[in-house]
Amino acid sequence: MVLMDRLRRACALAAMIALMPAAAAIAAGGGSGSEPGPASEGTGALTHGRLVAGAGGTYLPIIPADIVPIGPEPRNPLEIPPAGPNPQGMSCPASHRFHTGPGSPSPGGIVSVVTIHPTFSRNAAGGYDGFDARFAYAVSNAIPPGGDPTATSPGSPATAANVAGHVIAVTAFVLKRGTWQDAQPVAPFGGSCQGTMFSFSTPYLVGNAPPPFPPISVLRTPPFPTGADLVARVTRSWTVGDIETLPGTSQTSRTFVHIPTCAWTDSTVPVAPDPYHALTSTVVGGYTLFLLYAVTVIPGTVTWSWGDGTSTTAPGPVERGPARLPSYNPGTQHWSDSCAVSHDYAQVSAGATITATETFTVTITVSWSDGVTIHTQPVACDASSGGECHLVLGPADGWSSGPHPVDQIEPVPFQAPSPAP
Repeated sequence: MVLMDRLRRACALAAMIALMPAAAAIAAGGGSGSEPGPASEGTGALTHGRLVAGAGGTYLPIIPADIVPIGPEPRNPLEIPPAGPNPQGMSCPASHRFHTGPGSPSPGGIVSVVTIHPTFSRNAAGGYDGFDARFAYAVSNAIPPGGDPTATSPGSPATAANVAGHVIAVTAFVLKRGTWQDAQPVAPFGGSCQGTMFSFSTPYLVGNAPPPFPPISVLRTPPFPTGADLVARVTRSWTVGDIETLPGTSQTSRTFVHIPTCAWTDSTVPVAPDPYHALTSTVVGGYTLFLLYAVTVIPGTVTWSWGDGTSTTAPGPVERGPARLPSYNPGTQHWSDSCAVSHDYAQVSAGATITATETFTVTITVSWSDGVTIHTQPVACDASSGGECHLVLGPADGWSSGPHPVDQIEPVPFQAPSPAP
């Protein structure tokens, strides 16, 4: 019987599959915390819902064309009046002087004002132009194209390769102090500092930005069917087959007591976890995030029932016979056991039926990189349990052999050789 006929029987009992509510896990943040690998060409790897054999990979996000400042900045020092009854004409802004080394905007010492967070817009060269009207900051190609994507420690120069998922800052320095101009001649005077000139540092990383998080409804919706449909899809190439035994070449071959009766499945079901993946994308906060859905088929233990009231549990399926036959050692009066799975019958019987049963587990996870961290969340395959799918293969699918008559081996006289005189 072909595999699909067997799978229809196995899958007919499965509950209707839906998607797991993942709010609790997602609210907690999740994620492995590991750094992403080198950037991959995500748009070229999209499978558009098609499952592909293999484990997939890491796909860094495509950052938006504009990097908008995140979070509040300190109060603009140009809007803080100098101390005094009337600040009109007083020197401003308030600041402090510190010494810097070679390469500073002015020799010997400069006056630091504040760290600013300009807006950056991607330019045709692949870098970013910076702009902050409060400080007359307008620098073309302030963030250069290219760069090292692994240079993500605070203080690292910002480049197009490392800005994703980070807060970008610029330090403003006073080159020329201005004077305060009142907005009106009577209190409250209001006004601002006029005539101040600044110099600016190159943009640098100051920390991780709150990463964009895909909506729950997107994460828990794989781009392929789940449940029984998914199980049928990942198992369509399997051959379930039947049980082979040794001794014997047929379903009713006889075996014997007190010798290893070998058994294995004539199958091509997985003997190790079998991975598949599908890659899709979603846009969150201007970031194009690549969602990698990983499907893994995990073989379970196999329970062998020997038809005499006993059973054996093996770590997984055995799909081939022994490399050599069991043999009898007259010296030890024991049989060698070269079988991966075998059973010694203790009593003669008219017939023993051998069966095997194995449960396969199908899991789904979704992973994505926000440019700083790789996150991984579980996705439901089985709606009734909110978790994994299961497929049981057993006697109804062909894993049955027998009845095998169990006979007595005729005794063979044996005498040890006499000691040499």
